[in-house]
Amino acid sequence: MKRHREIKIESSVDQMYRVEQFVEGISDDHMLYGSYFGNIMMAVTEAVQNAIIHGNGQDRSKLVRISENLTKEGLWITVVDQGSGFNYKEYMLKDADSGYNLQKTGLLVIQKLCDEIRFDANGSKLEMLFRINGIDEQIFSRREAFMQDFFRVYKKLNV
Repeated sequence: MKRHREIKIESSVDQMYRVEQFVEGISDDHMLYGSYFGNIMMAVTEAVQNAIIHGNGQDRSKLVRISENLTKEGLWITVVDQGSGFNYKEYMLKDADSGYNLQKTGLLVIQKLCDEIRFDANGSKLEMLFRINGIDEQIFSRREAFMQDFFRVYKKLNV
């Protein structure tokens, strides 16, 4: 059941179309559609944008590597930049009632849309797990409610 594929892109936001194509290919291969496809697309594009902008400083000579690994556990998507990393612990949501800090929304969204995330290499490597073998109704409802609430707050602030 183990499967691996990978792409490398220059650190430029004009390369995001390649990331979207990569995720679409994964979704086609695993027949992931609807909201679950949207969760994966949003989490991966946010992670890659963070890697390009914050990790590599949009330096085109630095690459961002995006890979897929299918395991018994689920679909792991890894994003690695060539930056020096960051203190990711200060950006992580500690509990469901922490509220939203709009300075840290990217990792909050990623954390809420994935089943599990792990950092390595001082924060320049992010592994995201999506349990694609089946998603239960409770998880789906929790994610849907989070996204509705998040965008309601975001819209009120007119950011």
